[in-house]
Amino acid sequence: MPILALLLLFYSGAHAENAPVQSALYAELQAHFSRQDPIYSQDILAAVAGRTGLSAAKLRPRIGALLDTLSAQRKNETETWAALLLQGSPDITAERTDKLIGYLIKEGHKVLANENNVLLEKGVKKAARKAKVPFFQSRAYILKALEWAQVISGESQQQKVEPFGFLVGGKTNRFEVALDPLFLFFDTEDEAFVREQVREVQRFIIPAMVRRLPESDAILWAVRERESNALVVPDYHLRVGIDNLSFTGSNLDLKPCVETTIDLVHWESKVQLMLESFSFCSEKNGSATTRELAPFWNEAADAIREHALKRLGRQQPF
Repeated sequence: MPILALLLLFYSGAHAENAPVQSALYAELQAHFSRQDPIYSQDILAAVAGRTGLSAAKLRPRIGALLDTLSAQRKNETETWAALLLQGSPDITAERTDKLIGYLIKEGHKVLANENNVLLEKGVKKAARKAKVPFFQSRAYILKALEWAQVISGESQQQKVEPFGFLVGGKTNRFEVALDPLFLFFDTEDEAFVREQVREVQRFIIPAMVRRLPESDAILWAVRERESNALVVPDYHLRVGIDNLSFTGSNLDLKPCVETTIDLVHWESKVQLMLESFSFCSEKNGSATTRELAPFWNEAADAIREHALKRLGRQQPF
């Protein structure tokens, strides 16, 4: 049921009583989409009613409540909403994806208010046309969003509570670092030395992440990309792009800051769970306490780890 498919992406905001409805909707939508058959509203409602034991009359307001939850996510621009928009890239821009979902919500309410057996593709085509998204792309997006929903669904999280493995990689993008803060931080005027300390930053931060990711109870192991082989099958692929390195604070206590782009992908499905900027400034490893960046790389690795685990709903140890 394409109009209502996106409801399933927002399990975290729904009431517990609606969880069985979400689960049943997801199963039926996945089955219909895999066959690419025409999808009619009464068929979906009947199938969900059979799975939940609820009548169609009781299902309609519950599904309506899920639509309202989705609207709230959109209005508040939540982290989950941002991840949902990401599923449209690179084919559909975030702006177009936002509009597409907004029109799908409106069409969903129309379906719920209509007692007839509605062909749902008509609503999808109408929403796609208004959002200026080709119909084939809108359908592909819904399929991708459903796959993403399966990866992050509450049911999947409950089934996989054991620690998981990470494949870790990264790169340093081009940026300029002011020399004066480097001279002050390292307490030297050796330009060659200070430049070497901040050249290809991933040489330092990626090994730190591989060492420190397993310090969380939620992570069993971490392997660097270049040390991986066919026998390494992670749960997630984490890549960190280094976008900038700077310093803040006073001349008496300069503290390093790093700007990154975090790319997190579910390994088996290849679903992209996160692609976002993340900045971190040292809280305890300034020039007043150290003349080396190694403690900061460890500190930054810990911050990136906790940020990624938060996105996965696993920030608390088990």
